[in-house]
Amino acid sequence: MQFIKVGNVKDFEIIKIKSYAMLGRKVGVIKRADGSFYAIEVGCKHQGADLTNGTIKDGIATCPRHGWQYDLESGECLNENSSKLRRHELKIEDGVISVSLHPIR
Repeated sequence: MQFIKVGNVKDFEIIKIKSYAMLGRKVGVIKRADGSFYAIEVGCKHQGADLTNGTIKDGIATCPRHGWQYDLESGECLNENSSKLRRHELKIEDGVISVSLHPIR
């Protein structure tokens, strides 16, 4: 699997989520309360808006364009009939965060 370096663990000392453009898709790196990280698509399945630009509360992202809501842990769309946001593999080596180019599910 091919990975791209996207950031550093220290980038997440204050913020908990950050989006990156990868092959024309938006992928978010998210830091959980326990300090672990994961990566998931953050482009709304409706029109591709970056979910990190909308409201995020208790792990639920609301799209800034039309209000579609997604559970950022499971990827499930909560208020529309939509496919899930797909996860990306993430690895951390020496404080550097790398994300797989292609989704794993």
